[in-house]
Amino acid sequence: MAANIDFTNFTFSAEKIRNINELIFDQIVKAPEITLICTIYPGIVFDKEIGFIGEGGLVGMKNQGCNPTAQEWLVGSRKVTWQPKSWEILIDECWTDLESTAVVYALKNNVDVSDLADTDYDTIIMQVLVPAIKKFIIRLVWFSDTDAENVTDGGVITDGVDVDYFNILDGLFKQLLAQVTVNTEQRVAITENAGATYAAQKLTPANVRDTYLPELVFGANPALRSSENAMIVCTQSFYDAYLRSLQGFNIESTYTNLVSGQKVSTYNGIPIIPMPIWDEMIGAYEDNGAALNQPHRAIYVTKDVLAVGVDGEDSFEKMRIWYENKERVNYIELMGKADAKLLNPAMFKIAI
Repeated sequence: MAANIDFTNFTFSAEKIRNINELIFDQIVKAPEITLICTIYPGIVFDKEIGFIGEGGLVGMKNQGCNPTAQEWLVGSRKVTWQPKSWEILIDECWTDLESTAVVYALKNNVDVSDLADTDYDTIIMQVLVPAIKKFIIRLVWFSDTDAENVTDGGVITDGVDVDYFNILDGLFKQLLAQVTVNTEQRVAITENAGATYAAQKLTPANVRDTYLPELVFGANPALRSSENAMIVCTQSFYDAYLRSLQGFNIESTYTNLVSGQKVSTYNGIPIIPMPIWDEMIGAYEDNGAALNQPHRAIYVTKDVLAVGVDGEDSFEKMRIWYENKERVNYIELMGKADAKLLNPAMFKIAI
């Protein structure tokens, strides 16, 4: 049906966004608090050693009668050395970059126009920045590698992604994989990870239930198995495959509530904590164009083994925000030092 009025003589276009408050936030994967699965050690500002006392050697021998010779006995020890690295976040913005956008309606007037503080735009920036910082923490602690390279240069970082976002320190994944090259018994191979295509890497649920989880748990260090605080931290893909493998069974009894209130499934009484942020980062930053780098991962471990050293407890929260009058530029700055360590390399097993 044609319109009753001839509109062909008028110019019509879609109404543009005229108020920054009309913007709607996209749904994004939220990064969990790092304290959910790691232990934080504040006050790490320079190289610092942590000493550990282990087991004593064998005692008890056949009685020697008169003039016995004392038995040699040695208590084992080891150390871990923090080597914190400096990091920074520095963001700047000039008001003239916003004049041709909907933000112009949110700017102040006259001589204050260049100062973005206390504007609707400033509020939105902070709402987006805080979750981005939480994701940075996860990337720093888990995915960092001082030898990080793009795929075309022989590494695993997606081409086009700046490796400077990944090479601050050696993160926990790099340390875990280095340890299993020393002790292969600490690794369970997920065969689907070796697939050359995305389709070939699709995880088979039955493999998770019948192979990967049993080998992960029942083949682990006895000390780890006896720990009341043990957990399995994994990618969402691994978690979902396990749940799919239980379809048709009454699985309500396999759930438990974490201290944070998050409800998760369990295996043999051990909570399985999914980390969808891992899946997001692997998909975005470890993609060679045909397949992902080890997209399915699960770690049987205790929280106290996964250590994060920081210079201050508020390192990732305390920020400096200021407006430079002479330059007419707005700044946001965070700085700190951090390191990640496996405090006991024997107390984990990884499926990857």
